[in-house]
Amino acid sequence: MTLKKENFTQPAGSVKYGLTDYLVRVPGEFATPAEINSVILGTRKGNLIYLKDVARVEDSFKEVTSDVRVNRNPGLMMIIQKQIGSNSVQVAERVKKKLATLMDKVPADVRMTVIMDTSGDIIKSLDSLKRTVWQGGIFVIIVVWFFLRRFIPSLIIALTIPFSLLIAFIYLFLSGRTINIVSLSSLTIAIGMVVDNAIVIVDNVYRHMERGRRPREAAIFGTSEMFLSVSASTATTVVVFLPMLFISGIVGIWFGELAITITVTLTASLFTAVTFTPMLCSKLMKVTSRIQSPGPQAPNGASPAGLLDRFYNISERWFTSWESGYAKALAWCLSRRKFALGGFTAVFLASLLLIPFVGYEFAPENDQGDIRATLQLPLGTRIEETEKMGRRVEDLFYRHIHELRSIYVRSGLSSDIGAVFGDASGSHVITVGVKCVPKTERKRSIQDIANAVRAEVEKIPGIMKANFTIGNPIGRAISGTGGKEIQVEVIGHSFAETGAVAEQIKAVMEKVPGAVDVSISRELKRPELRIAVNREKAAALGLNMRTIADTIKSYIEGSSATRYRESGDTYDIYVRLNEASRSKREDVESLIVVSPFTQKQIKLGNIAKIYETFGPMEIERKNRERVLRVECNTFNRSTGKVSDDIRAGMKAIALPAGVSVNFGGQAEEQSEAFLSLTYLLILGTLLVYMVMAAQFESLLDPFVIMFAIPYTFTGAILAFVLTGTTLNVMSFLAIVMLMGIVVNNAIVLISYIIILRARGYTMVKAITNAGRDRLRPVLSTTITTLVGLLPLAISRGEGSETWQPLGITMIGGLGVSTIVTMLFVPTLYAVFEERLKKNSP
Repeated sequence: MTLKKENFTQPAGSVKYGLTDYLVRVPGEFATPAEINSVILGTRKGNLIYLKDVARVEDSFKEVTSDVRVNRNPGLMMIIQKQIGSNSVQVAERVKKKLATLMDKVPADVRMTVIMDTSGDIIKSLDSLKRTVWQGGIFVIIVVWFFLRRFIPSLIIALTIPFSLLIAFIYLFLSGRTINIVSLSSLTIAIGMVVDNAIVIVDNVYRHMERGRRPREAAIFGTSEMFLSVSASTATTVVVFLPMLFISGIVGIWFGELAITITVTLTASLFTAVTFTPMLCSKLMKVTSRIQSPGPQAPNGASPAGLLDRFYNISERWFTSWESGYAKALAWCLSRRKFALGGFTAVFLASLLLIPFVGYEFAPENDQGDIRATLQLPLGTRIEETEKMGRRVEDLFYRHIHELRSIYVRSGLSSDIGAVFGDASGSHVITVGVKCVPKTERKRSIQDIANAVRAEVEKIPGIMKANFTIGNPIGRAISGTGGKEIQVEVIGHSFAETGAVAEQIKAVMEKVPGAVDVSISRELKRPELRIAVNREKAAALGLNMRTIADTIKSYIEGSSATRYRESGDTYDIYVRLNEASRSKREDVESLIVVSPFTQKQIKLGNIAKIYETFGPMEIERKNRERVLRVECNTFNRSTGKVSDDIRAGMKAIALPAGVSVNFGGQAEEQSEAFLSLTYLLILGTLLVYMVMAAQFESLLDPFVIMFAIPYTFTGAILAFVLTGTTLNVMSFLAIVMLMGIVVNNAIVLISYIIILRARGYTMVKAITNAGRDRLRPVLSTTITTLVGLLPLAISRGEGSETWQPLGITMIGGLGVSTIVTMLFVPTLYAVFEERLKKNSP
């Protein structure tokens, strides 16, 4: 208070003297540090007592509470976060440019290193996804040409891709959206489907031209004949995506943009297929007969034209034999209907037996080369000891991570940084961040590297807790998946009871295979010096709790008495006992408290009892209830399987009254996401059925076609088991999307069967002829979709873990469903027609 009163400047009014009005000011702020030394505190025996007589005044720094090392050198760590609504990559680029300009102004021995850059991961992921888009487009064009083997029809179909994507980009521009991982993934998924409608139209137009129709008439009749089929197939796909716009939570944010982008792209492909494609067919396409001709000879004796003709003739024999073989297979199934239907049903039921071998989790973890380790020493560890341990851990990381590119070690994590990453804070915390080389330049995955280092860290004595996470910590915090992968929440008021339950759950977790980094969030062993004040004695001496607490805080923690200004800068004048006078329990007992009423000095030990104890570092709450978390990460097992084992082990734990347990963290997010996707799956299936019922004007025909859907699950389960893919939000999304895709082939097939039946064909003849005539467009549309997704499934670039399950699931589901559908659905259709509709065979 004395320093504050001595460091004071105030205007004191004005004085009018002569013709001038003078402002009166009393400048009382300290001009030099020496003036602080000369502050008079009082008198004793007639002598003045100056501040320099009882204290040491020095120009220094605040007490060190943390230490940062970057690539084995002392450093400072600064985190820059973008504003909401701004573009991450653009902000990062501007920051890097600014840092480059600042390099000229810093000393020669100071270096600036970017130790974490989310924009770099975004750019690498986008580059990898762009390559996937181009590869998918090229594969689709090759497949189209392989099935048509004619340049002009192939060109007409291939032009559907750029025109559809162009409309999608126009939408992205007009809606203010950006090119990001979600939008590019959407285009990659759609790139194999945008040609489906054009393939069906071109194939049918060409058939009409082969039958002698003029190009204009063939284009009109061929398009009108298949218009309802392609419209229905597009509508069945689109109606599955539209409900995604109404999903809430993180899944809704992820998939909302994907849904609208694919919807726009597929609608554009339908518009292009029924307008632009038939126009080009009428102008450019002609029926040509391909026969072998000598042509101009090449030096090796074979002409290029002759090679193309030979390839055409050979492939035509392949297709003809496939068509004949498929027609025979249909006839065989129709003649042995019970055996065929029973066999396919048995295949479906057998695939369900593989479900226990499928793991499940919330979302796949990306391998972007980031490892973050949070290590905790015993609570109360001095920062100096934490720094020593930090250097030891730093050496360990350098020895065991040969793929290391950069590393930072922060000892004594401050509370603000800890809040950003969801970590603990305090002088006992060590945080290590590692950036490895790209995964294409190393043999070990980031999970294997982290697990190898984890095993070495666990051997170091003194480390009480360890938490290893991969992936960018900022991204995990923003996505809401921060913290450990599995969290069991123990809710209750009693510290003792919840702590006992938490210890039992921890013991269960430690026995579960695949569970690592097991820990309890609350720590009950923080050493404390607790001061129990005798209120009666304090009140009798004119003291209250506020005065006592503020005085002790000023002595031990210190307080800012006032500020000192110099050259435009402001510095806190901090008052605190020197360390030698506050390092022992006896020093605390000897502290003097001055009564504000009597001005008497009272020794703290005379009015309070000081004793050592332990207490919680923090108390967590959720929904106004005290909560304690038992957490763990997983390795080499899916989080779902580990969670199942933990739930099974927890059944033997008897919970006290007033204590409850539930799963939180990613398990909670996973449950909510899977529930939303399940509702979406049911709604999408109903919408697909409604669209088909409107097209066929029948409830029975769409019902038969819907039997193609169960085999989607068969293909997806087989893909999961064979590739080790888990059921997560991305693969679940792929299953939902397949609900509208797998029925397309059956729609094309059944609708053509109905047309042939209307022309007087018998049931067997209509099914076999329709199968033979529709085999090529069905195969071409299916294979173009599959090869369009193939780069997604086999991609190994940065961020491929996100979209790889989607590609694998769709390829497995669509591939198996198509094979089964081509035989099962027509056979089932014949049974329904003859048994229920009583139609003659």
